Amino acid sequence: MFGLGKMFGKKATAARTELKKLENRDLMEAVVGGCMLIAFADGECEEAELKTIESLLRTSKALEGFGHEVTDTMNRFTERLHAGYRVARLEILREIGDVKGNRAEAEDVLVSMLTIAEADGEIEPQEQKELDVVANTLGLRLADYV
Repeated sequence: MFGLGKMFGKKATAARTELKKLENRDLMEAVVGGCMLIAFADGECEEAELKTIESLLRTSKALEGFGHEVTDTMNRFTERLHAGYRVARLEILREIGDVKGNRAEAEDVLVSMLTIAEADGEIEPQEQKELDVVANTLGLRLADYV
């Protein structure tokens, strides 16, 4: 009898983890995509930006449980950005648009992008442009977060 309780308990925990991943998938894709978009906005992804992205994503409470999927998503967006910036940008902006109905998630995306933009000490004009577009897409005022 106790064995069944343990078995169902483990299954329930696994089911909750998978449900949380489903609920947060849009957020994960928006945060990862937004960070990569900012990192590549000025034409190159600098080492400081990459280190900040990795640290930010690794320590995000909202993204825990995704494990290698975060890295896979990061690699996918990196490949897309190298292959064609405009096409990748459009794809990422669509992912970001998926979270605009949830203010907390929208803020998570914008603040993550700001953090990456500031990683090398200054926000470049191209990064500023992308931040403005994303803030507008999410219905947020960028000035409230800078």
